[in-house]
Amino acid sequence: MSFWKSMEELVNQGLNVSREVLGKAKEKAMDLGDRGILKYEIMQLEKEASNKFFELGTKVYEVLVKENKNTVSKSTPAVKELILEIKKLEEAVNKKEEELKNKN
Repeated sequence: MSFWKSMEELVNQGLNVSREVLGKAKEKAMDLGDRGILKYEIMQLEKEASNKFFELGTKVYEVLVKENKNTVSKSTPAVKELILEIKKLEEAVNKKEEELKNKN
């Protein structure tokens, strides 16, 4: 085999390996990007839930103190609505965490 033929084969092998490595790196980067997006979405949902908990506490205070009621229950209209919103956010977080777990 001639010198140039050997060099050509070495270069082609190097190119094939480079293509394979770059393909795997691209897949990994996309996977990391997807996981990062899911983590960000989870963080946003948890922040929103935290805000809803704050609203819930504020609403309970308003009902008990400002409206001078003796009790508050899950069926109190404003409280019920906030509890439902918090449950929806909890379900969304659980779904996103499951998606993230499946990405690993």
